[in-house]
Amino acid sequence: MIGITGASGHLGRHVAQALAQRVSPAKVRLGTREPGKIQDLAAQGFATAVADFDKPQSLAKAFAGLDTVLIISGDGPHDLCIRQHIAAIDAAKAAGVARVVYTSFTNPRVESLSLLGAKHGGTEAYLLATGLRYTILRNNHYSENSPDGAARETGKLAMTGAHGKVAHITRADIAAATAGALTEQGHANRIYEITGPEALDLFEIAEVLSKSWGKRITATDLDPEDYAKTLSARGLPPFVVEIVVGIHRATGAGEYAAISQDASRLAGRPVQPLTGYLKSIPK
Repeated sequence: MIGITGASGHLGRHVAQALAQRVSPAKVRLGTREPGKIQDLAAQGFATAVADFDKPQSLAKAFAGLDTVLIISGDGPHDLCIRQHIAAIDAAKAAGVARVVYTSFTNPRVESLSLLGAKHGGTEAYLLATGLRYTILRNNHYSENSPDGAARETGKLAMTGAHGKVAHITRADIAAATAGALTEQGHANRIYEITGPEALDLFEIAEVLSKSWGKRITATDLDPEDYAKTLSARGLPPFVVEIVVGIHRATGAGEYAAISQDASRLAGRPVQPLTGYLKSIPK
């Protein structure tokens, strides 16, 4: 039996559908804080359970009888996420889960310019120290989060780290790779770099969008303080502003530029390059 936490989220839903192409949904238990949000998946035959990182008793029930569990990392303040991840890992060990698959992030180092480095690096270290069998998937940035919406309106892209390249990958491709890691043999105690097949900077993204949309899109590299002010003006909470600015500072330093073939190997098929994704965005 395979379990998934965070099943009501975008990635969780994609993973569920990818798993349905490989195994019977009845062999997959989808965990989420609010199972009512995944009734459509339950109707497809998936088992569902309450799985709340802040409620260990719910995790004990959700993980009971599982062979493998996918822990989809949470969003939120650094300390909160690490505490939640540790609770989920501890619950998996206590429940006798044979292997934990964890969705980490590219370049999970304490030295990273992004707070995500320390968050995921800390979780990875804890997981390895438990002695559990593990598979770590270091997912790069989602193609769906590549900058495009504002450009359609204004013709401008502006952020910190604009010259840094990122090997974006779509959620669907991450899900296909994750399904491979969950269902195939030979992935225990392995760490995979989950990236797209090309890395583009903001100026290259602007060029692709300009050609695709038939209008001039420009890119600008913003000072971190100016970028923080822009994000704050949009109403983002301070901790989110800090995370986003850090991510883009790390981008500028080249932390997310490396390309790996791990995703396509796990998925068993090619993954979509960012250029192809950008060209698919309606004008």
